[in-house]
Amino acid sequence: MSTKLYDGLRLTAHAPDLFDLTRMVSQRMHEVFRELAVPIIAKNVARVVDDAEVRERDMGGPLHDYLVYRARRLWLDEQAGLDDRTTFHDPLRFSIVFGQVDDERGARRLAYPFAGRHQYTEALMALEADGRPLFVDYHYQDQADRPEEIQKSEWKRRREDWDLLLDAEDPETDGTFGHLPGWQLPGSIEGVFDAVLLGYRDAAIDLNAHCTVERRMRRALIQAVALDLDLGPADDFNRVLTRNRRIERAVELYLGTAEGETRLRPVPLPDAHELDITIRELPPVYEPDPEAIARIGELYREQALASD
Repeated sequence: MSTKLYDGLRLTAHAPDLFDLTRMVSQRMHEVFRELAVPIIAKNVARVVDDAEVRERDMGGPLHDYLVYRARRLWLDEQAGLDDRTTFHDPLRFSIVFGQVDDERGARRLAYPFAGRHQYTEALMALEADGRPLFVDYHYQDQADRPEEIQKSEWKRRREDWDLLLDAEDPETDGTFGHLPGWQLPGSIEGVFDAVLLGYRDAAIDLNAHCTVERRMRRALIQAVALDLDLGPADDFNRVLTRNRRIERAVELYLGTAEGETRLRPVPLPDAHELDITIRELPPVYEPDPEAIARIGELYREQALASD
């Protein structure tokens, strides 16, 4: 059986007992989760603010006439429709298990995180006590050569430690982590909006820093230009990519001109503490200027001619 323990960690001598360590991990992972949730809030709020169809869609019940509930429903529906083999329906998931190996060399405490985002693992590695790390890398795999910076004896010891911890020969463990104690971030998909709205009560959150006015304008221009050009279907994937890149480039060129810099922008997103407004209280959906769309279309055609 192949072994691929890419994210294996070892606890250092500076790590506290399991109870205190779990408390520290829980606190930090909740902080990271909230940091990751803010861009998701911004993205889905922008989808409601910028899309007339989303505003008018029947989402079932009066609560969904409010911006925050409509944005939350978009997020939940999107996750429910994803392939769980890839996302486990939870891109912000985090859990970690702990174990200990004892032999003639002493005791070694190991940990293995299961993270949907690399920021969780980076935060774990940054945890310290008196300026000293609590976790160090202890990964192992037998599908690739030993990393040059790891000595043969160390690589062998890692393999033996993980084999002992997983104990694949024991029918009760079956070579998995299921028998080990651990901690899991609860309800991360359901809690994304609550994490921001409740977890940041005393902090200012600028959603526009995560979904900027410029980015929203570019997206609206790209969609409007693609529709206006009426390029028709393309049966070749590379042709589709080429078209999209040309449109994006044409938009960038236009926005870099004096004319583009003075064009009307979308209104900023509401403050995170002001999301309890109804859809009818939102400003009109941003619509790109027809003159801008026409000029970007010209820039697109100029690129196409130059490449032919």
